[in-house]
Amino acid sequence: MILELREYVALPGREEELHRRFAEETLDLFDEVGLDLRGFWQVVGERRRIVYACAFDDVAAAVAHWEAFRADPRWIALKERTEAAGPLIEEIVSTYLVEPDYVASRRVPPAAPGPL
Repeated sequence: MILELREYVALPGREEELHRRFAEETLDLFDEVGLDLRGFWQVVGERRRIVYACAFDDVAAAVAHWEAFRADPRWIALKERTEAAGPLIEEIVSTYLVEPDYVASRRVPPAAPGPL
């Protein structure tokens, strides 16, 4: 498994529209398409910067997911409607992360459940 860390930087003055699009529609669409969202944040003091992490089996699965997502008619319609006055995003940075073996080996397995 890998995590993809995605950072969006809204165009100046468009950050509230970007937050609204995520809050009111995009996150629901993520659920509908089965995106395994692991966390969602905004950078402290920088509302223009939204960061989220999602899990995939591997990089190829992530690339295939986003290609399918960008071709989804629901996303196309949502993007066209919310960007009628112009784009919302200045930059998107995607970083793929994997946990090194030396960290995974330090994890304590969960305790077995006790008797009922």
